[in-house]
Amino acid sequence: MNGYTRTSFAALTLLMMVGAATGQTITVDISDADIIDVDPETATVPDLPGPDGHTSFSEAMIASNNTPGRQTVGFAIPTSEWTYLPWYYPGRAVVHGMMFYANAYAEVTIDGTTQTAFTGDTNPDGWEVVILRGGGLYVPADNCTLTGLDRTSVYFEGSNGVVENTSEMGIQLYGGFGGSGTLVRGNTGGGYVQIDQSNDNVVVGNTFDRVRVLGWIGGGRPATNNRIGGPTVAERNYIIGLGTWNSQGWPSGFAVQIFNAIGTVVENNWIGTTPDGLQQGHLATTAGIYFDDENYDTTIRGNRIAGILGRRIGQYPGVLGQAIAIAGFGSGIEIVGNTIGLDANGAPSLGSVTGIATGNYYLGPVQNVVIGGSAAGAGNEIAGHLGSGVSVANTFSGVRISGNSIHDNGNLGIDLITNGYLEGVTLNDPLDLDTGGNGLQNFPQLDSATGQGAAIRVVGALHSSPLGQFTIEFFSAPNCDGSGFGEGRAYLGSASVSTDAAGDVDFDVVLGASVEDGWVLTATATLEPSGSTSEFSACIAISGSAFPGDLNCDGVVNFDDINPFVLALSDPAAYAATYPDCPITNGDCNGDGFVNFDDINAFVALLSGS
Repeated sequence: MNGYTRTSFAALTLLMMVGAATGQTITVDISDADIIDVDPETATVPDLPGPDGHTSFSEAMIASNNTPGRQTVGFAIPTSEWTYLPWYYPGRAVVHGMMFYANAYAEVTIDGTTQTAFTGDTNPDGWEVVILRGGGLYVPADNCTLTGLDRTSVYFEGSNGVVENTSEMGIQLYGGFGGSGTLVRGNTGGGYVQIDQSNDNVVVGNTFDRVRVLGWIGGGRPATNNRIGGPTVAERNYIIGLGTWNSQGWPSGFAVQIFNAIGTVVENNWIGTTPDGLQQGHLATTAGIYFDDENYDTTIRGNRIAGILGRRIGQYPGVLGQAIAIAGFGSGIEIVGNTIGLDANGAPSLGSVTGIATGNYYLGPVQNVVIGGSAAGAGNEIAGHLGSGVSVANTFSGVRISGNSIHDNGNLGIDLITNGYLEGVTLNDPLDLDTGGNGLQNFPQLDSATGQGAAIRVVGALHSSPLGQFTIEFFSAPNCDGSGFGEGRAYLGSASVSTDAAGDVDFDVVLGASVEDGWVLTATATLEPSGSTSEFSACIAISGSAFPGDLNCDGVVNFDDINPFVLALSDPAAYAATYPDCPITNGDCNGDGFVNFDDINAFVALLSGS
């Protein structure tokens, strides 16, 4: 059913006996929680059951609150009591009522798995106990644990709680009175978790429809240092997404919302898809991760975000969707190591309209946005979107887009939006004076790309702002975008350059990388230290011409080439066998079309750098 090992009634009895040594188990045996025939002010565990011979949930909570130590509230409600809304909650004991006294004012464990041990697995979609109460089950005490419940709304105000092994729950963690540090683990079946003005909570190993991290920075109560997911598979959450349609049939909804939060980490989750990662989750979800209002220092790392494509219903079709939507204001968003638009097989089949989109906001924009990086594992793979892979709104600057694999998108890989809100290729301008997304940073001009073996030589130039420092990143792809400007499937490396007083710099770079035959090369330019990255440059073909003097094809001419050069002169067949990826013409150091002893002096000159 849900991964929890079922327990026999005999084992349940044993557990109760063992529990008596460290705390007492109170067993609820009727479903109407408002039946109370004990004194709510003084009743303790020995006072149960009352005169009627039964224990209601409210009586159990009264006794737990009044008895020193940690109690366990269990359930053994016979099926004859399962008469409340049986058509809506089939196979479940529904504990119901106003439950004025059923609040957790002292630490307690509420264990619904005991009902399963009593009557068996009667609900194949979840657990067997539903606590149905308007406003939800209220838990203001610290160190409380809830487990084995189904379709129960719970409102935690205490700290260091645990909600685990439940099904289709509505979980709210409220920190307005100091509550923090709750662990939400191993819950299934959908439902949601909402972290509200609460800190240091951990949400791992769950399947939810929606996760919200909400704070109130203006009121001095941000949601701080909350973690959604973690680096291991066991910590991964599956967050399906949720949404609704308006009267015109347009969808709106999200899977993860971050609002007035500081230090949030969203890591290694699957967001927007079914748990198998092969289909879209909810048809009205229009944002995978949605940044709203004011946020700081957020990390989005190692997630699979896919299937975010809200579909209009009604007469006229249409779609909306952004895998990551960055709105509001604040600073510090790091988006690294994610796959965005790819299914679990790695195919770009679950794209959105835009992979990562920044959006204007009257108090914005967000500062210090980093998408990817040159370190191993930092780059994102962004593919399969109907529009652009990354879109930078016209008010944003300093959006660093580095080391990513961006491919198979319907429009540009990177689109910098102009002040006229125009999309598409933004051509370079003299001295890079225009304004818009990332300052409409000029892209490099590529003149030639020559590849062989494990090296590619790229010659080109950058014209941009005068006396500026820039990082140029190079990418390869199977083909150009239809615009003639690149997407970059494979990151090849980078070079640092500085423009002169006229804004110009030439570059001649050897990259220690190899590409497949027929691929093309493109590049971006990033202004340092601000981080504003350009669109991809126009593509050029990578030719297979030789690098004279580089006889071992490592991209440089040095003393490691001496023995291969001697072998090429003395035994060309042996050279070809030893260096199968290197053309023999690399030995033609004087450019006369032949490899012979006339190349020796030219090789020595190349070796010495003269």
